[in-house]
Amino acid sequence: MTGMTQLKPPSESENKQRPAAALWYLMLACLAFVLVAAQLDCAQDLSLTGPGPGMTVDEPFNVGQGVFLVRAIQVYGLGVIAPESLREIFEHPNYLPDHPPLGRLLIGIAHETIAAFAGNDARPFVVTYGRYASAFCFACLVLVVGWFTARRSGHTAALITVASLIAMPRLFGHAHLAALETATTLFYVSTVLAVVYFWDTESPPTPKRACLTGLILGLALLTKIQAVLIPIPVIIWSLWKWRQKAILPLICWGGIGVLIFFVGWPWLWFDPVGHLSEYLGRTTERAALYVEYFGSKYADHDLPWHYPWVMLLTTIPVGLLVLGCVGATKIVRALKGSPKRPSGEILLLLSFLWPLFLFSLPGITVYDGVRLFLMVFPLAAILIGQGGALAFDWLRQRVPSKPATIVAVLLLLSQAYATLAYVPYWLSSYSLLIGGLQGANAAGMELTYWGDSITADMLQQVVQDVPENSVVQLAPILHPAYLQMLQETPEVKRKGIRLIPFESEKPVSEYVLYFQRNPYLPEILKPQQMEVGQVIREVNHQGVALARLIRLNKVR
Repeated sequence: MTGMTQLKPPSESENKQRPAAALWYLMLACLAFVLVAAQLDCAQDLSLTGPGPGMTVDEPFNVGQGVFLVRAIQVYGLGVIAPESLREIFEHPNYLPDHPPLGRLLIGIAHETIAAFAGNDARPFVVTYGRYASAFCFACLVLVVGWFTARRSGHTAALITVASLIAMPRLFGHAHLAALETATTLFYVSTVLAVVYFWDTESPPTPKRACLTGLILGLALLTKIQAVLIPIPVIIWSLWKWRQKAILPLICWGGIGVLIFFVGWPWLWFDPVGHLSEYLGRTTERAALYVEYFGSKYADHDLPWHYPWVMLLTTIPVGLLVLGCVGATKIVRALKGSPKRPSGEILLLLSFLWPLFLFSLPGITVYDGVRLFLMVFPLAAILIGQGGALAFDWLRQRVPSKPATIVAVLLLLSQAYATLAYVPYWLSSYSLLIGGLQGANAAGMELTYWGDSITADMLQQVVQDVPENSVVQLAPILHPAYLQMLQETPEVKRKGIRLIPFESEKPVSEYVLYFQRNPYLPEILKPQQMEVGQVIREVNHQGVALARLIRLNKVR
């Protein structure tokens, strides 16, 4: 797109309209919440929402832990602030300290809020209820990113950015899960945007301003370990911009962030060194996870360096990728005018690239598609918004304003097609760059990894197809809690169906229910071996099987 004009900062008249503009993005955030909340049900749990992704492997942990924390706070009341009470909660055998508490606390609050209206059944918790936390966090993400982009780059760029957030199927899909990724993305991105917005001045930020932005860093650290990636680009950018004058603001910012992290996680209080070492070392001590990538099975620490880049490029719609490249090019070109004073947009670009570079390094674990670096997607959306605004200005110079607007809207809607086309299998989405899901299947890419393809509709069909009091074998079993929560599904319990792990050497039932995570499936359940049984039900999207219920030909 040569010949495009550079984006100008918002004018004085635009600044006067900012309160009204903020209402626009609040309305768009509410719309985003409604779009997500319309499809959250994973097991026919709630009549006010439609069927969404099936329950994923990690959701029982997250909802269970969130409910435990909220109910503990309710039991202790104001006494919860006493150190003895906190010790009883955070050293209780039921407390799982694998992640900081903020994300799960939000899930627990959402669960208890929905339960107050919808009621509880015999289950200890309902996964669908906890999913409203991610829907709320996604709406907040739309508000924060949209408002920030409007302030920095104008209304057009902001609207394109917001549309891009919804048009990224994997980001949109994660907003439907009671998982930590959407909350982590919200606080991660908010921390970066706060630094860009409040620090991008001629002189370094005052200690007070640095401390205030450090509060958001602390909240990010309280969600998930990915937040430890935030400081590196901020440190590089600050030292580049102000040299030694940046040291004091960085100390204030990081110090407040660490303080909030420590104060907000009482589990650390009772053995700071030991518990912090346990938390930071947990990712290196766990068993390896396996990934299918271009037809080969890799351990998570052995994947080729290009895995994160390929996954990013093949899961964002192609048109948005082009606009993102235009936006990134604009930022780099602007840097040439003042290389010693990098703008805040350079920090955005560094914060976008840094996680991808990190996960490209040898020995760094990465798995589950884009899940571990999902926080770069909103930063990419800001680049897309800037590139889209440049493209729109270029188009308006050659076409009257009204036709140009119609063309731009139609092009954006075309990029949102994947979000509609993959309902509710957003975590299996691939772009046209690889030929969609069919092309990804032909290339040997991972089709599904978290169990979300065993949807509420699929479970209902299983209940209809399998006789009462039957035994159904399930595969793969990535954690026993996943099996236990599926067993608690009301329809499954009502019909007396018993779910057990599938053992290929000695199957005890003719029925097998599985999702297509190939590295964890026994050979007889892989697509080329389907002569071993008859397919009764299948979740099939774009001609690719994502989950199946089969009847085995032989049972030992």
